[in-house]
Amino acid sequence: GAVMSGSESDRPAPAEADEYARGVAAFEREEWSAVVDHMTRATEQRPWHDDAYNLMGFAYRKLGDYDKALQSYDRALKLNPYHRGALEYLGEAYLELDQPELARATLERLEVECRRIVPAATDGGWQENCEEWQDLSEAYEAYIARPGGD
Repeated sequence: GAVMSGSESDRPAPAEADEYARGVAAFEREEWSAVVDHMTRATEQRPWHDDAYNLMGFAYRKLGDYDKALQSYDRALKLNPYHRGALEYLGEAYLELDQPELARATLERLEVECRRIVPAATDGGWQENCEEWQDLSEAYEAYIARPGGD
């Protein structure tokens, strides 16, 4: 048998977890450039990390780089077509780009995901229990209600 000391050596956290965690912390502080930097490194290490692409897209959007934001949301949704956060943020990006028809289509896609995931029997129904749908729906309605809205 092997001789063991009775305890394990401390294991450092994986670098990709550190980058993602740093990115989330930067996101919470609304430090958008730092979010992009950390999430870029996180996705280089873990190219399947849909949440990292989603947060990177949000940060790019806040920085005004809509091309990169849309690319990031697209990548998140290719990895996870059910990603409600990416759908919400994508719809918001479309509204900011004055593309309400694409925002509406995204809202409808998000509704399908919310109905699929949130049980109808839940108190309040799927709408009240799907924050992403509520947020995008409110943003869409506000866009439509503004002067000159479609």
